[in-house]
Amino acid sequence: MASRANWLRGVAMALMAAPAAALASPYCLKNQAVPPQCIYEDPGQCQRDAFRQGGICSANPQEVHLTTNVGQYCMVTGSGISLCVYSDRDTCTKDAARQNGACIYAPQIAPSGAPDPYAAIGGR
Repeated sequence: MASRANWLRGVAMALMAAPAAALASPYCLKNQAVPPQCIYEDPGQCQRDAFRQGGICSANPQEVHLTTNVGQYCMVTGSGISLCVYSDRDTCTKDAARQNGACIYAPQIAPSGAPDPYAAIGGR
């Protein structure tokens, strides 16, 4: 009986010592108060909790691979479909709410604003 209790204690200790990344979920809640909490499997739930806590929902890059496009923001649905065509967070967030998804930063943010014709590198 004592050896079983020791075994259970050892398993519990091993689980607590496991790296957080190994236990991470695809979506993370970020705000200024705490480090990213990658505990969400559903992007819609992450978005709702982020709104309530004054934060944002983000993708865990080890778990979610987004296809880049022309936008600054991506709408991600619960089925894993992403659409990275949004230039402003407000429109992205509204569409994400309709789809029960989340609006997150694009993995490689496209440049914003009009090109500068006087810039040294050809208008960029």
